[in-house]
Amino acid sequence: MSSKLDALIGTRIRESIEVKQQLLQSPHIETLRDISLAVAQSLENGGKVLFAGNGGSFADAFHLAGEFVSRFTMEREPLSSVALGGNNSILTAIGNDYGYEDVFLREIKALGRPGDVFIGISTSGNSPNIVACIEAARDLDITCFGMTGSKPCRMHELCDCLKVPSPCTPRIQESHILAGHILCEIVEHLRCDPEFEI
Repeated sequence: MSSKLDALIGTRIRESIEVKQQLLQSPHIETLRDISLAVAQSLENGGKVLFAGNGGSFADAFHLAGEFVSRFTMEREPLSSVALGGNNSILTAIGNDYGYEDVFLREIKALGRPGDVFIGISTSGNSPNIVACIEAARDLDITCFGMTGSKPCRMHELCDCLKVPSPCTPRIQESHILAGHILCEIVEHLRCDPEFEI
């Protein structure tokens, strides 16, 4: 048995726990509440929630859209959600014809409608294609939110963000999926559980 490996495992688990304990503080809970209420209201009004991210955040975007369209914790009707970048032909055509910075921007112009909610996921908060998408979405009267880390970034200037209190990419990603699951659960209850009161 390796004491070094055991120590590394323990350190990473403790780091993740510490970040999540900080998420229990203001303003993180309030921000997640506000995102959840905005998404629920958009769905109530016939809108949809759109997600986008790169790399691990791309996977998170698809994970969360899947929870909305399929189900999270309860049997219910599907909730309208799209993860941008899922069509490889669209992704590669835009990347080839316009550049990777425009891959989400052109999709949100095609799919987004006033009253929708866009959630950009970026650990750095400076991903050029997410920033461009937020700028385009705002012009389309789409409500925008972000999930980022703690470092000051461009996304913090453009929209309200859940700022995970860590500069470390793996710890940020772990908290993003936790926040995403909480978002799904809240929206599911608000939209589908008549006995749920806020």
